[in-house]
Amino acid sequence: MVMKSLMDRIRESGRVFVIGIAGDSGSGKTTISRGIRRMLGDEMTASFSMDDYHSLDRKQRKELGITPLNPDANHLDLLADHLEALRRGETVQKPVYDHSIGEISGTVPFGPRPVIIVEGLHPFYTERLRNAIDIKIFVDPSRHVKRLWKVRRDVGERGYNPQQVMAEILQREPDYKLYIDIQKIYAEIVIKIQDSRFQPSLLENGLRPEWYSVRLIQKMLKQPVSKVDLTIDLSKILRTAEHEFSIDFERDDYYGKKVGVMTIDGEVHQTMVADLEKKLCDSLGAETVISDRSEEYVNAIGLAQLILTWSGIEKLEHLLGDHQLS
Repeated sequence: MVMKSLMDRIRESGRVFVIGIAGDSGSGKTTISRGIRRMLGDEMTASFSMDDYHSLDRKQRKELGITPLNPDANHLDLLADHLEALRRGETVQKPVYDHSIGEISGTVPFGPRPVIIVEGLHPFYTERLRNAIDIKIFVDPSRHVKRLWKVRRDVGERGYNPQQVMAEILQREPDYKLYIDIQKIYAEIVIKIQDSRFQPSLLENGLRPEWYSVRLIQKMLKQPVSKVDLTIDLSKILRTAEHEFSIDFERDDYYGKKVGVMTIDGEVHQTMVADLEKKLCDSLGAETVISDRSEEYVNAIGLAQLILTWSGIEKLEHLLGDHQLS
């Protein structure tokens, strides 16, 4: 008897699963969301930003001296209504926030897919929202990395000047600690990102590639998980041209939860993740390799995305099993 893929079983279940990705503006939430969508496929997933649920436009926030990080500047109850409706298989009229003018510019129909990804500042802030989300992820880069990414995004994609972005970052920091950072206590997976301790070699264009150290803090899974091997080729490690990397694992307590902490730094050769990719392909029913990399090496963020997807698959398998037993 041929085992059905996870994607086939999700479709046949008729259920809608919600993945929530929380974190500050410019923290890398969209990068994680895109990675999950790429691996699961566009037919299976749909995603949106909580920016669409701002209750105050940019001008009103400025007049009131309030930042988007304040829950009062957002329609959190409306978001909860929409997530609950999506889980019932209904289409919602989702508002659309236009960053170019800083205003809500109407609504669009947003229909359910088997997996919905919501990313934003407050996905775990209320009990209703937490109950509507099946997998909770918090992205937590260091202050230096977050500032670098936010300036790059807001200047390059949203038309701000660097001085505006830095002024906004400083204005927002108290509200981040008060309203956003606290949501880590509800997350099953926290992704901490900081600069690598390694010094990568210069590229041909004279620039230095961006290497990061990633800590995956994951709540220990109660259900049994499938076996996945990370193969280490000692002959490659001993070559002088091999890139520097480290992988470390330890158990710890995190806000009262038993967690496993995996720290990945530098870049690993693709051969080390081949088994993990094959396992994900087999579980998902993907016919080709799920990553779109063309490079020989995988950086810490890329490897973290693969491990994150594997953890998500294990959680979805568990939730499907519970549904079948109920």
